Amino acid sequence: MPPRFERPRLPAHLYVWSEPPDSSGDEVLRFVSQQRSIKMKGHSFREFEQRVIPLLDGRRTIEEIERAVADVFAPADLAAGLELLAQQNLLVDGAGEALPDRLAEPLAPQLALFQELKCDPVTMQKRLQQSVVTLLGVGGIGAAAAAALGAAGIGTIRCLDGEPVAPSDPYFSSIFAPTAVGSPRADVVAAHLRRSAPQLNVVTYSDSMDTEDQIRAAIAGSDLVISTLDPGQSALAYKLNRVCLADGVRWISAALSGTEIIVGPTVLPFETACYLCYKMRTVSCAGNPEESFAFEQYLDRRKRDDSGRRENLAFGAGVAANLLAMEAFKLLTGLSQITTAGRIVVFDLLSFNATHHVVLRKPWCPACFRSGDAMSGGTAASGDGGDGQR
Repeated sequence: MPPRFERPRLPAHLYVWSEPPDSSGDEVLRFVSQQRSIKMKGHSFREFEQRVIPLLDGRRTIEEIERAVADVFAPADLAAGLELLAQQNLLVDGAGEALPDRLAEPLAPQLALFQELKCDPVTMQKRLQQSVVTLLGVGGIGAAAAAALGAAGIGTIRCLDGEPVAPSDPYFSSIFAPTAVGSPRADVVAAHLRRSAPQLNVVTYSDSMDTEDQIRAAIAGSDLVISTLDPGQSALAYKLNRVCLADGVRWISAALSGTEIIVGPTVLPFETACYLCYKMRTVSCAGNPEESFAFEQYLDRRKRDDSGRRENLAFGAGVAANLLAMEAFKLLTGLSQITTAGRIVVFDLLSFNATHHVVLRKPWCPACFRSGDAMSGGTAASGDGGDGQR
């Protein structure tokens, strides 16, 4: 048995059972999870299931297991059986660093998935525990995204919102009760997070942020910023874009648009298109660019959260929030490539179709152009299978 399995443990999400000998006399031992199914054929599997499997709890050493089953299995046979499990990624070492039960038990499904993806669950979870995520705007989408990230075990969540709970906020998220209308949004969301995820460090900012210096102070030290600002607060989004570019902070946004959800782009400073690049390309690709630009200018001057007066579906906020949280989860763990890095995903709530659109950096962008940058030209590029242009 490899020394890495000082105290072998069979993950609890695996179902194990043995089957009687087949016509050739071989017994079957099955290991099944939602992600995979492994079937082993051999001898003495019934005894292995009954005597050895219960001992693979991460608390016993190899020597202790050998002594407990010495009447049935010779040490060499036991070692061969455990090695077979190890080769199939069916064992972890209980002697390694572990999470406290108060964290491991609520997060058991997530830790099990890490195991199935051949990632070290403790390492992955600690990346999340050490992460700081800031949410700018915690209305319907932001509140639900914060709750999802808290459930996933993010270490610190900052809630930045100077608005009170509006009458329409309970429509978008059950985190807001009708009785909370008029209370500071950030405080209501923070109270929910502290109840649902007691281990979470929650920080709130309920003051309005009118300057880039105020934004910079509020997001300092963030591993990721998530913006769910209403389009009527576009001036604040542009300021956030400039601050994140200057300070090298990654950020992502999302918005509801009728029956559609727009997630992204995720801005990786000076690697991908910035938010201003995206907005400029959106205007240039509009059916009537002049009218679209005039509306953007109006919103820039308006500086108001109009989420309660827009034509949107309640269902969209939850879907957008979870898509945002999943992108954050991937970015913080390194589990997978970020789908919205330099692109947007448009999800249609009626058809369930999702289209991807690449957003190219805009030559001479006032926000992200730097002298000497090698920047691609052209007006747009299509995404992975998407038919849109940005």
